[in-house]
Amino acid sequence: MQVTLLNGYPDLIGKRSSWAGYGNGPTSYSQTVGDMIELPGFQYYIDAVFGGVSVSGTYFVIAQPSAQGPRGTWYLKWFTSSTGAEVSNAVNLSAEKVQIGGLGGSY
Repeated sequence: MQVTLLNGYPDLIGKRSSWAGYGNGPTSYSQTVGDMIELPGFQYYIDAVFGGVSVSGTYFVIAQPSAQGPRGTWYLKWFTSSTGAEVSNAVNLSAEKVQIGGLGGSY
């Protein structure tokens, strides 16, 4: 997901930064990979990502790191709100919008 940061973000909190933004789901979802989070112009490593619910309410997302530690890539896993089941492979989620946020910093 290419995230568009909201005005005022990233914002410093001591030596860390908070961020918040929004984006659309992928055109072809992959259960294996998920939906990679891309933060334009964010010059920090991502420490944590807070999940969210899509604007339509049909889906919710949970963030998952690729590895423990400061240099992992973060992905969103998409789930159906009504059943809690992960979205099937190749489903087009590009019309779904979600707002997420997180924390990061430099090392």
